[in-house]
Amino acid sequence: MINKILDYFKKIQDRTDIHTYEVITKSSSAMIVKLIGMIAGLILSIFVARLIGAEGVGIISLSNKIVAIILIIGLVGMPAVIIKEVAIAKNKNDLQAISNVMKTAYWLNGSIIFILSIVIILISPWLANSVFKKPDLLIPLIIMTVVMTPQVFSRIFSSGLIGFKKIWQSNLVKKTLSSSISGVLLFIVWLIEIEITIIIIAFIYAMGRLIVAISIGFYWKYLNQIKIQSKTILRKLIKTALPLYVVSISGILINQLDIIILAFFADAKEVGLYAVASRLALLTIFFLQITNSAVSPKIAYLFASKNKNELQTMIQKTTRILAVISIFPMLTYLFFGNHILSIWGEEFTNAFQILIVLSFGQLVNTVTGAVGQILIMTGEEVLQSKISIFFGIWGIIQAIILGYFFGVYGIAYSQAINISMVNIVKSFYVYKRLNIDIYGLSKIKF
Repeated sequence: MINKILDYFKKIQDRTDIHTYEVITKSSSAMIVKLIGMIAGLILSIFVARLIGAEGVGIISLSNKIVAIILIIGLVGMPAVIIKEVAIAKNKNDLQAISNVMKTAYWLNGSIIFILSIVIILISPWLANSVFKKPDLLIPLIIMTVVMTPQVFSRIFSSGLIGFKKIWQSNLVKKTLSSSISGVLLFIVWLIEIEITIIIIAFIYAMGRLIVAISIGFYWKYLNQIKIQSKTILRKLIKTALPLYVVSISGILINQLDIIILAFFADAKEVGLYAVASRLALLTIFFLQITNSAVSPKIAYLFASKNKNELQTMIQKTTRILAVISIFPMLTYLFFGNHILSIWGEEFTNAFQILIVLSFGQLVNTVTGAVGQILIMTGEEVLQSKISIFFGIWGIIQAIILGYFFGVYGIAYSQAINISMVNIVKSFYVYKRLNIDIYGLSKIKF
């Protein structure tokens, strides 16, 4: 049996180049971990929805989204820098450089997030009561804000693991552990018949994130047992991070503000319906997220080594695979979307149209492959930031207009249109600037 498995992977290796093969094998391990995380996250989401309903889900989702945005702001573009710098240093076996990068990230991001956490806690009554006009938001938001500082270290370690080519371990940290631990804690609380409220749910989520941060801290220490006198290299990293920070901020505008804007035009129940549809739509990019983690350090290394042909071959093969795979989730939602949504509760079947619209946007995202990562890992951070900031600003204007007139459906259409356009434009510039044809269509003679 073992020999048959080994023969199967040998055949794959014979049919493809070594770099694509490495991406596939790294992605395979990550896929298993992420699949477990996805299942754990879905079970947790269903359990929560059944316990507190669409309105409660809306409050929890809004709290999570605010914290996620603050984390991205506080990370100042460092995750991509960590991946790039650690990947290059690891290939050179430069442990000193790795240590310097990580120490700089600890101090920079840890300090910023700690300050932002205090600010958010202080203004949370104003946000809950005056800005969003949802008083139930106050306590969950404070609880989740308290664990933001440990969370930022989880993000730093996770990026370092990708640079180390520990792809499945990174995916374990990002999604799987937190959902799994939170699910277990929630099940225990439900089992001992404690009344489950929005506040209890928020506390469980916070505990899950704290436990993950502590666990990954020990694992990173295990990987780096050699004692090295590291130093901060803030100026060097900031120079690379600033364009990426613009990308991160514009990423907030494109991908993160939908629920925030919706909260101004809709009640908590509609926010909850949108949140569940959005979670399901994101499953369309399941394989893209896994591949991005595996392909990013390879892009950085091959480009730095000037292996242009090998780089393009790897990108073309992974993009074609993603394009084929991405069709299946979309078809599943078209034919069975209502039945799937009903698992969360009958009230969530009202989110069917939202699910289809959002899934189409994510389908385009997957079909265009790792175009954003290609630009970042090949030194085109400034171009990436310009594209992202343009569509970020345009997306906000579009979302406000469509949200005002069409409510939750307007936000869904706005999100799908913006995600589609930004990825199509990035694909164009990957070809124009880097002469990388992600599908190899330029070779076709018409």
